[in-house]
Amino acid sequence: MENRLNMKNLEYVCNLMKDILNISINIVDKEGNLMKEMVPSELFNPLYPSYQSFAKQFVHSDEKKNHHPSIKGTPFYEIASIIPIVNIGTIILGPFLTNRPSKVLIDDLITTFGQKEMEDSLSDYYYSLPVINSGKLEQVCKLFYFLFNKKIYDKDIIHPRTPLHHHVIDEKLADKYMLEIHQNSSFHHDPIAEKKIYQFIIDGQKENLLAYWKAFKENSSFDFGKLSKKNEVRNQKNLSIAIITLATRAAITGGLHPEIAYTLGDRFIQDLEELQDIKDLHLFTENTLYEFADRVAKTKRNNYSRPIFQCRNYIYKHIYEPLTLQSIAEHLSISPKYLSNLFKKEVGIPISEYIQQTKIEEAKKLMTFAEHSLSDIHALLNFTDQSYFTKVFKKYTGVTPKQFRKNMVNFL
Repeated sequence: MENRLNMKNLEYVCNLMKDILNISINIVDKEGNLMKEMVPSELFNPLYPSYQSFAKQFVHSDEKKNHHPSIKGTPFYEIASIIPIVNIGTIILGPFLTNRPSKVLIDDLITTFGQKEMEDSLSDYYYSLPVINSGKLEQVCKLFYFLFNKKIYDKDIIHPRTPLHHHVIDEKLADKYMLEIHQNSSFHHDPIAEKKIYQFIIDGQKENLLAYWKAFKENSSFDFGKLSKKNEVRNQKNLSIAIITLATRAAITGGLHPEIAYTLGDRFIQDLEELQDIKDLHLFTENTLYEFADRVAKTKRNNYSRPIFQCRNYIYKHIYEPLTLQSIAEHLSISPKYLSNLFKKEVGIPISEYIQQTKIEEAKKLMTFAEHSLSDIHALLNFTDQSYFTKVFKKYTGVTPKQFRKNMVNFL
């Protein structure tokens, strides 16, 4: 009779908590069998064969004698709270996340466990999961434990630090950027490096952004300003808010719709305020930069047909090589005439003019972010001579390369 009464009370409280926290709750008996399932959403992780398999992974034979609450992670970056209940079994709260899910997370899961076709269902699932910060989560665990065991658990509950991404950053590229930043720091301030980060967002270059951000963070020669003298967490939050604000503007410049960009920026700042751990703040900031760059990349991709998107991407990646309509068409396995007509139709200018514009944009970056001489730049970008380079540069910018560089120095 007592077990039935406890079970009735248990279900009542669990249902209340399910509605308050919008979280799934499972009650498992001492043998590991699922007794009660309370799920606020029909969505479940498509990487599991069934919803029940999520709960079963937390009940193992070597843990049946464990009478303490715990917080555990899954291989898929989810979190669950495990609360043992005397004479009944175990309550499993979850799944949920301790940080807002990002595009980084979805990309990693697809790369490691799933298939590209899962992207939409995975995104829907992870964005449906409740986000509970570490402090609140520990309090919820202790409350459940007290309610049903009539004991106070006054120890800290260790919870896993599940990273939101495991990107394999190109170490050679990161080392290259590290050397570049170190060299530039001798004659420039850190705004130069910051501008390059935002340029990667404008261009939608996610991989370069991650590698450069890694190098940027590891460079010890930069000393970030203090925006709060008394509280280091507040200082880091203020710095991150400034970064998110600038990243929002960079995304808009890159083509992301302003309403989408501002909504994302506002949401990121709101979520940021919930964090209290400096490492979490750093990781969160990195994820926001990646997501802005990813959104810009998708916007650029969706504006054009697949052949033109591939063509533009090829030009961008091979800007330091000789580029001709014939060589690009051969790479795309389509006829030069078809590519020429399609490019003019979708982009609005001939492909030769687009290549020139892209080269000049790259030249501007080289003059802004590096110390190449003008003769080096025209050679790197395969202009026939410096005179022709100057002519084309002035055509698209209205000033000569020397005037542009002088204006940049005065601006900085």
